[in-house]
Amino acid sequence: MSEVLAEDQARADVYSLLSSLLYQPPAPALLQSIATVDFICNDVQDSEFCRAWRALQQSAAVAKAEAVKEEFDAAFISTGRAAVMLYGSYYLAGFLHEKPLAELRDALARMAMARRDDRHESEDHISALCDVMRFLIVGDRDAAPAALETQRDFFRHYIASWHIRLCDAMENAADTRFYKHVARFARAFFDLENEAFELA
Repeated sequence: MSEVLAEDQARADVYSLLSSLLYQPPAPALLQSIATVDFICNDVQDSEFCRAWRALQQSAAVAKAEAVKEEFDAAFISTGRAAVMLYGSYYLAGFLHEKPLAELRDALARMAMARRDDRHESEDHISALCDVMRFLIVGDRDAAPAALETQRDFFRHYIASWHIRLCDAMENAADTRFYKHVARFARAFFDLENEAFELA
């Protein structure tokens, strides 16, 4: 496996965190970790991303896991249509399981990737897409990190094309409190990724 630069590992860690937060409600240990970890931004860094991170930390420090679970269920889980949809097809086509999902599945197949059996969400769920980006950045024991061009193309086509509408929906939903901060952090991170890809 190729050596991963520290900045790329940090990117992968943020994608992993967002994947976890948007797949299921955080356990108390994760809330505590968010509140106390100090490697993402130091005290002297001042950017939209760092301000969003510190606000998320402050929210995590006072959040109760049970209350965040109720918030997650109210915002993202529903027997009908959820208040906030987490699927790319919804934002790109207006409906679930539409052409964007089929195109994504074709792209994943070309990269020899497929949905894990223990995952119940479709591949265009934002959590799954963050997982793919994490994998493309750092690889694993059997696969080297993907080329920067591959990372950029996947990000732009399958995340950047709709993340602003997703983050707006999370931030504006009546049921979100902790997840408003998740939305702002996700938006700032995705914006930073987009800027970095433009400069690369």
